[in-house]
Amino acid sequence: MKGHELSKKLGIPVSTLHYYEKQGLIKPQRSENQYRIYTEHDIKLLKYILILKEAGFTLTEIKQVIYRYFHQEHDANCRAEAHLFFNQKIEELQQKIARYTNIIQIMADLPVMLGEENSQEIQAKNDVLVDAFFEQKEGK
Repeated sequence: MKGHELSKKLGIPVSTLHYYEKQGLIKPQRSENQYRIYTEHDIKLLKYILILKEAGFTLTEIKQVIYRYFHQEHDANCRAEAHLFFNQKIEELQQKIARYTNIIQIMADLPVMLGEENSQEIQAKNDVLVDAFFEQKEGK
């Protein structure tokens, strides 16, 4: 698959594909006229990269994951390190979910507060959510 086709398929700019290649994350083949040709393996790697990027992984962390998952032997030590690493990332995502859930609740209640008789109750509830949000953030 050519770069512009893959770009459309994955919803990312061609420049991102080139950047990931420069970073050593993918290695597309070249046609006779030097166009990049992305294989199914490249597409699979890119999908993993994009998911990990969406989850907040740094490019350095993504490089480590790609190397370990696709290029390194999967011995017991590798698996143990992967469990620790991914469990930590899962915990971070769960904390983000909790924070976003609080933000959604606060936002859902703000319009209600403008016209409700019991807006003081809603305000009090939101104040608790706001305080909890910042306590969670500090506890990161």
